Amino acid sequence: MNNAKYRELWATTALLTLALLGAFAPDAYLPMLFRAFIVPMAWGLLALAVMSALWRRWWLAQGALLGAAMLLVQVPHATATSTVRTAGPALRLFHMNVLQPNTAFAEVLAVARASDADVISVQEVDPRWATALRRGLATTHPYAILEPRSNCYGIALFSKRPFESAALLEVNGSPFIEAGLVLEGRPVRLLAVHATSPISHGHFRRRNAQLNSLAEHLAPHDSTTILVGDLNTVPWDAAFGRFCGRTGLRSTTGAFQRTWPALGPLAAIPLDHVLVSPEVGCAALHTVHIPGSDHRGLLAELTL
Repeated sequence: MNNAKYRELWATTALLTLALLGAFAPDAYLPMLFRAFIVPMAWGLLALAVMSALWRRWWLAQGALLGAAMLLVQVPHATATSTVRTAGPALRLFHMNVLQPNTAFAEVLAVARASDADVISVQEVDPRWATALRRGLATTHPYAILEPRSNCYGIALFSKRPFESAALLEVNGSPFIEAGLVLEGRPVRLLAVHATSPISHGHFRRRNAQLNSLAEHLAPHDSTTILVGDLNTVPWDAAFGRFCGRTGLRSTTGAFQRTWPALGPLAAIPLDHVLVSPEVGCAALHTVHIPGSDHRGLLAELTL
């Protein structure tokens, strides 16, 4: 066997080892970071498989194809129905993480108003953003709950419809919003959530603790529930699966509706989510460009 074949064999072995780690690594901090990017990695491996086949590097082509398959089978499909149910009231929900240092106030507000959403969820709201949002949405969305913070975890919720109830939940150091709406006589519980970004092992544990605490808060109740926000986790993360399992909420987010980090119409992973209880359907879910932000927004059409 010549040196070129040896190099190809070693490259294939290394590639398959990384794919195995991405597909089957345990639920720990560093593996979690690695696994978050398995969809873009799978696309990269598929491209490598095609190029390797063109170069007649058959071991590498087959290894890349097998690696991509191992990664893609870990990605769950969205479970919330996508069928439009005409019998129930609809809620148009718009969510955006504006990026706290962002100063494109007018442009972002124009996008929010153009969404024609009944409810708008906003994250990374500091005092400057709180002022801009109040002024910019006062006419179209007069009902508001705001909790500005200067640590990137300020949060706000705006609505065309009056809130029947509103509460601020302090969950392991971060504010979440819980609001009640009535849609044609039917009560709906709406939560806006921004979980801690797992940028360190300590933040990883804090994010998981927040999701666990929120699950404990939600699990005892059997009411129509919609949860929206930047959960700083992906649908194939173990923490996400545990949260959905304990609460009964279902994801509407597809693996290819990625929101972060945003570069124009592109993004790498789905960090922003709309979760719903079983009686809620999702007729449509789209990502939306948010000027100046590192996230794409979500625009959801929900039915009961």
